[in-house]
Amino acid sequence: MSARPGWFFGTGATAAEYALPCAAAVAGIAGLLASARGLDWEWWRHLVAVALVVDLAGGVVANGLDAAKRFYHGPLPLPPTRLNRLLHDPVGFTAVHVQPIVAGLVFGGPWWWGPLWYAWALAGVVLVVRVPPYLARPVALLVVLAGVMAATPLPDPAGLGWLPAVLLLKLVLAHAVPEQPYERAA
Repeated sequence: MSARPGWFFGTGATAAEYALPCAAAVAGIAGLLASARGLDWEWWRHLVAVALVVDLAGGVVANGLDAAKRFYHGPLPLPPTRLNRLLHDPVGFTAVHVQPIVAGLVFGGPWWWGPLWYAWALAGVVLVVRVPPYLARPVALLVVLAGVMAATPLPDPAGLGWLPAVLLLKLVLAHAVPEQPYERAA
């Protein structure tokens, strides 16, 4: 167990809490490889896609860890620099997640696809942090549900139709919802 705070796994993550996001990332890579089969991507696009899925799929689970909730929804456990404050804030954390824009630029698709999902995630997080805490989870679920339903019929970059749903799960539901982080029983 590590007591050191960290941006990826939180504060005091156990071995199991390290393993679960890694397992999600591996599952994401497997899903990506299955969905990208038959696509004529250059080798470097495969690398970009793997980096996207590792961050987003692993991040869904990592942001749901109690260790991450302690880190992000408690007092800032690091020196209060501008960057640390930005990344510790749910809206700031979301604002630096430009993956849908990068994906749209690298993999093609409609010009508006990346900006749409970036804005959807950012607006969803702003909404979640502005509602009373007892409504945060249901509002986050509504934002994710609406996003998944909207993404389904829309054109997307080939092989990346999963990205809006996973992005919204990571940022709106797993990260922005302020949950009570529970301590493990001894």
